[in-house]
Amino acid sequence: MSQHDIFDSLARNAFDFLERGIGEFDKTPKYSVIHFCAAVEMLLKARLMKEHWSLIVSKPEQANLAKFMAGDFASVTMEEARTRIRDIAGEEIADDAFNSFRTLANHRNKMIHFFHADVDSDGQAKAQIVAEHCRSWFHLHRLLNRWDAYFHDFGAEISRADRAMKAHRKYLSAKFMALKPELDASRKDGDKPKACSACGFKAAVPDALDDQIATLRCLVCDHTETQVEIDCPHCNQAVVIASEGYAKCVHCGGSIEPEHLVDALTKDVVGTKDYFETGLPANCGSCDGYHTVVSRGDVYFCANCFDMSDNVEQCDWCNELNTGDMEHSYSTGCSQCEGKVGWEKDD
Repeated sequence: MSQHDIFDSLARNAFDFLERGIGEFDKTPKYSVIHFCAAVEMLLKARLMKEHWSLIVSKPEQANLAKFMAGDFASVTMEEARTRIRDIAGEEIADDAFNSFRTLANHRNKMIHFFHADVDSDGQAKAQIVAEHCRSWFHLHRLLNRWDAYFHDFGAEISRADRAMKAHRKYLSAKFMALKPELDASRKDGDKPKACSACGFKAAVPDALDDQIATLRCLVCDHTETQVEIDCPHCNQAVVIASEGYAKCVHCGGSIEPEHLVDALTKDVVGTKDYFETGLPANCGSCDGYHTVVSRGDVYFCANCFDMSDNVEQCDWCNELNTGDMEHSYSTGCSQCEGKVGWEKDD
């Protein structure tokens, strides 16, 4: 089997587990959690497979192809997969996405190691499981869209899972109805709830930073996200980008990258002498984004990872502005340089 064949087999197995995880929920929510989580882990490993098959082995330096093909190996953990995707593939899985996957994994571990006698009939427990599925699928779906170059052959499976998840959300209807008084009160206070990107209910209460950026928390599924509203750079229609600066326009399908958000969020100031003199856009110390941090009033906002900071500081070695602590930057550098130590090492 070629590496492509191995990837294809792993991805198909992952989507089979995902379909089972969604479909089994009615009768066996315990196995639904187990299979859903297995699908998430396998899809992260499949992304690693596109770099090299040995990367999904716990100790790549000891990887043996014959043993790998026979299934005789210890595979990476979810944490290790995230680290390797970042360090080797150069692609960041945001904290909110990974925390959602980790919550699902922790729930899976409890299902495996502890006895849950009433989970099949406990409405509250089932609602919690659906909420976790909604949050995890929201983030996983976004990753698969971003990784379309690798998973383009699985468009039918992704669409089928998305449709199934929309039907899955009916289990949260009772919670949504119970929250009606609280949601009505938010409307009266001027915080009109918006549709949650994860569960679909109009229960995401906004905390606006300004007229384009707001942080929302869904009272139904507990999903939190930051939304940025801009005009699509391709068709000029209004679009909302959630949680990180990668998306496709719902109107024209055009790809929206972090640099598009930077342009949109600075269109009223870029080009002025005062803005250039500030050294902005700055670099992000959280995601290592290059010139992705813009000023929004008293807050510095990263158009790549959506992190918000109170200040930016100049690197003492390269003079670039960055979020984060630059106290030792002369020696160790910043997100874009290695400082004096790195310069001497390369000299």
